[in-house]
Amino acid sequence: MVAEELTENELPPSKPIPTQARARLKRDALIAAATEDFKHLGYESTTAKSIANRAEVATGTFYQYFHNKDDMLRVIARERLEQLSQQFEEQESRLPLTDITALLKHNLALVFTFHEEAPELHQVLEQRRHCDPHLQEILKQGEVILSQQVLDFVKTFNVEDPEAVAFSLFAMSEGLAHHHLSQVIQGIAPPSEPIITLGAEMLASYFKEQTRK
Repeated sequence: MVAEELTENELPPSKPIPTQARARLKRDALIAAATEDFKHLGYESTTAKSIANRAEVATGTFYQYFHNKDDMLRVIARERLEQLSQQFEEQESRLPLTDITALLKHNLALVFTFHEEAPELHQVLEQRRHCDPHLQEILKQGEVILSQQVLDFVKTFNVEDPEAVAFSLFAMSEGLAHHHLSQVIQGIAPPSEPIITLGAEMLASYFKEQTRK
């Protein structure tokens, strides 16, 4: 299907991930370079050439693996969300479900780290999602997967309305992380550890209250 035939909600086909180890290393280097460029240069100043220069490859090599910088940004967004989802799964397998506060603290810390390890990149993604319907779809799909993971967790307990409880837990966690991120960007953020600890205790209190109903 050519690009002109794509509807607004259809993602353009990505170039296939190479199977050869050397080619995969080049692709990974380009993704790492693009992440740094988007963080430090912003969207407008990042180009295929600047990414290739940072990765120390020819600009033509960039186009072997990606259509353009928007394609690259979508790949970065997808990989970041997949990594966060995998971290949630690994975290829940390591911690007992009986220690709700500890589990919520660890997961809340993952959300904070996800937002704060690259605040400039997060800003670029949030800005571009309103301009690029394909990026918006990727981010929405990622959020749906994360929300489903929260719902699956809540459903393991005796909760009267698991959908509402899961929605509230997810929204409150995102709200805390986004508010702290905005302060990080402004350079006025307090240390995150006390906020994560207190936030987890508040979320756990809310969750335990729902299980008693």
